[in-house]
Amino acid sequence: MKIDFSFYLALLLALFSRQIDVYLAYLIAVIIHECGHLIIASLFKWEVELLKITAIGGFLTFKNDLSKPRLQAFLVACGGVFFNVILVIMLTLLDGSPTLIYPQLTIIIFNLLPIAPLDGSKIMQSLMRGFFEYRTVLNIMRVTNTIFLAIFAIGVIALRLEQYFIAVIVLAVLVGKFQATVPYIYERYKIQKASNSH
Repeated sequence: MKIDFSFYLALLLALFSRQIDVYLAYLIAVIIHECGHLIIASLFKWEVELLKITAIGGFLTFKNDLSKPRLQAFLVACGGVFFNVILVIMLTLLDGSPTLIYPQLTIIIFNLLPIAPLDGSKIMQSLMRGFFEYRTVLNIMRVTNTIFLAIFAIGVIALRLEQYFIAVIVLAVLVGKFQATVPYIYERYKIQKASNSH
């Protein structure tokens, strides 16, 4: 497991702004979310390589993730959101506190954005792989990343949602990294696919 610097920064901001209870509620939502991915992945016997914790959530990396069957990749990508939805339903039926429900809803909506490396991006990739060659899928993701990141950033600024400024910055860094490494991702995909065919 690796903890990113942005996680500590968000924790410090929560402490200084006296919103540590809200931060902990979001942390619980993130843990539930990642457990969802892990449980679904374990059903397919996927091997975990790395869990990285950042200010905007956790990111799991699996061994040979790019060459997994499309249906498995789709279900694993949906696993986190699915578990958050189940928890929201349970909390609502039990008249749970909005302090616990709202973070779950935020995590669900945020993760469905088609921006790498969020789940929405992985869901979109697994669906497009049924229609396009993987290089084309990656090039489409380059465009959608830029468009949706811009929409998200403009929305956060226009609505003055200061609590999401860090999320915009972290996402921008991650998208920039994805855009720059697309050629390497495609090469890694070819290597994994070739090794699985033997």
